Amino acid sequence: MAEATLDLALKAYPNELTADIDSDYTVKVETQEQSLTLEHIATAVAQVLNKPVSDVQSILQVACEQAANYAASGFCISTPLFAMRPIASGVLMEEELSQPVDREKIKVYASFTQGQLLKDAFAKTHLKLFLQPAVTGPYITGMVSAAPVNPVTQTRAPIKGGKMAVLNVKNGKIVGDDPSVGITLTSVSNPETSFFIGPDDISPNTPTKLQFILPAGVTDGEWRVKITTQYTNGSKLTKEPRSFELARPVNIGSETTGGDGGEEEGGGGSMG
Repeated sequence: MAEATLDLALKAYPNELTADIDSDYTVKVETQEQSLTLEHIATAVAQVLNKPVSDVQSILQVACEQAANYAASGFCISTPLFAMRPIASGVLMEEELSQPVDREKIKVYASFTQGQLLKDAFAKTHLKLFLQPAVTGPYITGMVSAAPVNPVTQTRAPIKGGKMAVLNVKNGKIVGDDPSVGITLTSVSNPETSFFIGPDDISPNTPTKLQFILPAGVTDGEWRVKITTQYTNGSKLTKEPRSFELARPVNIGSETTGGDGGEEEGGGGSMG
């Protein structure tokens, strides 16, 4: 079982958004490779309370279900960990007001803000800062829906098959004559299922932004995302294509945060 140490690793990256300044850095959290589930939390709680893990997990599961049901019933929920508020967004025409609600037009979800317990934990954690060298090859900072950010909840509509998606990248313009150049999405649950998006289907296609229509066959669930390109900052292409794959899969069908989506959608990856 992973131990909560209250040590938070940060990585400093050269700030590529300020071309006239070469001494400033942006900082991001280097998240742990392991994502924790309810079972992990239940195991830790069971050790503290000296209770059976199965009993604790059952209680936590029921608590989560009840909280979800209350939120879906219009209740705002405040806990030491977070505050949750049910949200609806969308636009209807007057003639639609007397009809059943069209869930394609009206989205209902929850917004979260951190509670005092979480604020206190972040205030107490020990910060360790590491320097991350400047990126030379392609790098993905995150993937989000192309839908606009909701100004109230600071979230976007979920990434869905058949809808527009955006990869925020560095040195990621998809160019080159190698047939592998493009964006590849591979299902985690069925690795034999993958989709390829070539340069002609990406617009805008820039060093920092790749926008494309997610293939309709991309179903809800976890998908690995990889980009391959021969792009360089100069006028010539690299002789061999270079690839970058997100270390953690993107969850299609889930809400994404506002901003660039960098940490929420999976920081870190592997360079090929």
